[in-house]
Amino acid sequence: MKAFTQSFFEGLGIQIDALSVTEEGDDISINIETPDSSLLIWQHGKNMEVFKHLLSRVAEKKLGKYIHLHLEVNDYMKSKDERLFRFLESKIAFVMSTGKSIRIPNLSAFERKKAHNYIFEKKVEWLSTKSEGEWEERALMLMYSGPLVNTTQVHNERSSSSDIESLSLEGVGI
Repeated sequence: MKAFTQSFFEGLGIQIDALSVTEEGDDISINIETPDSSLLIWQHGKNMEVFKHLLSRVAEKKLGKYIHLHLEVNDYMKSKDERLFRFLESKIAFVMSTGKSIRIPNLSAFERKKAHNYIFEKKVEWLSTKSEGEWEERALMLMYSGPLVNTTQVHNERSSSSDIESLSLEGVGI
């Protein structure tokens, strides 16, 4: 799979400096380091999804079986997750210190799922999430019904609103 992946990207004119492939059953993780990351990632990771889809379909045809492929380019997804989790931590602190529920728009379905899981795994009593709305209006709701907590982070409604507005329409992207 490693040689196949190398030739796939080099055939497209993309320079690969480092490549690692981990296979566990039908799950394949591919990590790439490249100076051509802007071509592979593009705005908010849009190209990564396309490359991931193409690579997995061609690999499935070559292997003769379904695979679940994860593509990581220059740790883009890892840093994107870290930004999402830092953002969520600030929102959790806000709702726990004010008792006000907040609506977090502009997250992709995958980002909302990560957010639900991240918050659930924190196991904070009285803290809950839900998704509401339809299609592109769908948003993550963050609610806290317990006693107010004094947080070390200073939050006010104005900074909270500007944080939400600063999210791109594509989610927590770069």
